[in-house]
Amino acid sequence: MSRKVVLVTGAASGMGEAVARKYLELGDRVVGFSLEETAGIIHPNFTYVRGDITKLEDCERAAAAAAEKYGMLDTLVNCAGVVKEGNLETTDASAFQKVMQINAGGTFNICKASIPYLKKQPSSIVLIASDMGAKPLNDRIAYNPSKAAVIMLMKCIALDYAPMVRCNAVLPGIIDTPMIQNRLRQSDHPEELMKIYESLYPMGRIGKVEDIVNGVLFLNDDASAWITGIELPICGGPI
Repeated sequence: MSRKVVLVTGAASGMGEAVARKYLELGDRVVGFSLEETAGIIHPNFTYVRGDITKLEDCERAAAAAAEKYGMLDTLVNCAGVVKEGNLETTDASAFQKVMQINAGGTFNICKASIPYLKKQPSSIVLIASDMGAKPLNDRIAYNPSKAAVIMLMKCIALDYAPMVRCNAVLPGIIDTPMIQNRLRQSDHPEELMKIYESLYPMGRIGKVEDIVNGVLFLNDDASAWITGIELPICGGPI
């Protein structure tokens, strides 16, 4: 892979941190952007920008930081997002709006802030959507449509900015992240809950962070140079 300048949202934990660390391992330069006060990554090629993805001005600061420090920005990976469980009766309007604002609105903001830099040279965007954006799971009345919106945003960006900027989406299933581990710890029957999660996928297990990282790397690599506007399900089986 050629040396890249990569902006990764949600880089302070979970999937975003894993993506950032992998690009650094490959010798790329990375700007991490997240809401947390600090990131746990210490590396000479890593810069951290704290900000709120729901605020366009914060996203603009992050994109500008990459361009100013490294002279360009040619790769964007949007990992920031939230999950909210509930149906129409158990999800209040403010919770629904918050999930949409972060997952869909945040995706719009970071892409809008980054595109002036990305379109200057051949570039790539990978958005982390969800298999639930294509095939809904029950009790996700806010999350499912928010991720469906991310998929459609990806398709619009791919159409509008080809051939200079490619845009694709990864659709993860349930991934073994600190959030999932915390949910298991809080459960009265963690082993049963894990079996429920595993039963959702023909491959018989939930995903590993590495599964998603590998998909992100492929979609941003020259090996996928003729791929744009696709949904790549990484969820242990067909959607």
